[in-house]
Amino acid sequence: MSSSSWNQTLVNLKNELASIKGKAEEISDRFPTLAREAESLKIELLEHSLEKQRRSVARRRGVVSLTRDKKKIGTTLAMGVGGLILDGLITKDKYSALNTGLSVLDHALQAYGATEYAVSLGKEIVVTSKDELPSKGTWVTLESLKKAVEGLKAEASGGQQLGDLNNVIHRLEQCTKLVYLSMPTYIPSYTRE
Repeated sequence: MSSSSWNQTLVNLKNELASIKGKAEEISDRFPTLAREAESLKIELLEHSLEKQRRSVARRRGVVSLTRDKKKIGTTLAMGVGGLILDGLITKDKYSALNTGLSVLDHALQAYGATEYAVSLGKEIVVTSKDELPSKGTWVTLESLKKAVEGLKAEASGGQQLGDLNNVIHRLEQCTKLVYLSMPTYIPSYTRE
């Protein structure tokens, strides 16, 4: 190998190393921001899961409410069909109209099933209505949990490491903003003789 090709190889290597160093410094500068965003994403996923479960409970309770009160069925169907027709007239898109009609039905079911919610912070986060609490587990109000989660979101945005989901749940359990619910007590039924 000639000295000129050797020198050119060294120059190329030096340029490549400078490029790699520049990219590494750029990534290094972005790493704290990415870490904060990753921590905030954990909280957003938790919030999304809580909201999804809350809507599911409300929807289920709404269906039960509809089956008990037959007058609501006509009103609910009329709202859904009205939304479907109105959106169809406005957009002239049958898929958009169908989506709007189903969305109106879904919102109506959730409204009929609205209640106060409770959340279990055990191995699995479970949302249920306050009047359907199982006798086992530790339950807190959904509203107080949302406030506690907001506090964790602020910490995560500030750069604090929250750890995995178990650590997040443990930190939530330690939060003083949580309002714990008392467990339902068993009241024996007495029969007259």
